[in-house]
Amino acid sequence: MPINSIKKRYVLISALLALLLSCARQAPEVTDGTLSLRLIVTDASGLVEPDSVLGYAPVAGASVELVSRNLMASDGENIHYQAKSDSSGLVLFEDIIGSQYTVNVSGEQSVLDPVSGSWDRTSLRGNILVDIYQPGQSADTVKMEISRTSDLVINEIYYAGPVNKSFYFFDQYVELYNAGEDTVYLDGMIICRGRQFRRADIDEVDFIQAVYVYQFPGEPLTGREYPLAPKEFSVIAQDAFDHSKYISGAVDLSGADWEFFNPYAGDWDGPAPNVVNAIPGNGTDFMINVVHNAIILADGSDYYNGEVSENDYQYIHIPLSTVLDVVEYSRNPEKQKEVPLSVDAGFAGVGIGKYTGKSTERREPGFDTNNSSLDFVNLNTPTPGWQHQ
Repeated sequence: MPINSIKKRYVLISALLALLLSCARQAPEVTDGTLSLRLIVTDASGLVEPDSVLGYAPVAGASVELVSRNLMASDGENIHYQAKSDSSGLVLFEDIIGSQYTVNVSGEQSVLDPVSGSWDRTSLRGNILVDIYQPGQSADTVKMEISRTSDLVINEIYYAGPVNKSFYFFDQYVELYNAGEDTVYLDGMIICRGRQFRRADIDEVDFIQAVYVYQFPGEPLTGREYPLAPKEFSVIAQDAFDHSKYISGAVDLSGADWEFFNPYAGDWDGPAPNVVNAIPGNGTDFMINVVHNAIILADGSDYYNGEVSENDYQYIHIPLSTVLDVVEYSRNPEKQKEVPLSVDAGFAGVGIGKYTGKSTERREPGFDTNNSSLDFVNLNTPTPGWQHQ
């Protein structure tokens, strides 16, 4: 057989194999009008009485949103569907496009204050992931808990590093924002880097795993030394200086409000006040992954040693009851979640590659649904201390 014929057959076979392998990696796709989802929204907080006939505590009038994790509409937004639960807690979505979806459920319940005798409204939330690919009807249950909300939120994260070939990412920062009407105090609060690992029981445990913990000075919960006024930002820099002097396009953080500092590692200490490493065994500055990680903000009243890795690295557990905000970011929207859905049901920073100079920021200052896929947008240029226009 001529050499050219052999080469042509080889190329054809290789192309077919590549096509087959590519198809095998893709989720199955189903056209409109063939898929549906039946959801039951139940209360797990104890605020709703179980129905003796139904066998569960239905939450009526809850707002339910289905948000695709990998499909976009023509307007650039994630494909989504909305509905409200009926008196039985039932929601039926029909004519759904095949995809993996985040289910976000929110609602309110009246609670009687035993002291004052008055009724208050308490927010409930629930989140699950569902795969809707097979023809016919899928079914699932969403359990709603009392919503963990905080006026103080993580408003922007810059982690990718500037455009460069020197692996320079030391101009990273985390921006906080006080979305409330009252002054909050940063005293004793902690900012943590989440462990890059998915536990099998991630949505059942009452803590988040952290790799390291950095703490503001002062006493947690009771301290009043470090105020953040309403509608104000606070920037915590990995290193608070003008990084553009060293790398073109890097961020000028000489005006940062705070600086992460590790006294156990010979870390550079600039003039900004310090948010200090609280784990003496950790010799790492506050560096976060340039494509996927989670940032945890907690009140600092409790954290403790968890498991130890095979390399004798001590992981830290942050109780969910102390968590104020969590933002998980990922370049890949189909990445497995590494934090519980109850604190963040999505991903910020989808599509941001390493060393691109981009950051991720809330759509509006303080806008928070506990789903970073909905809450955040990507910025071509970081905005430390102010909101993009």
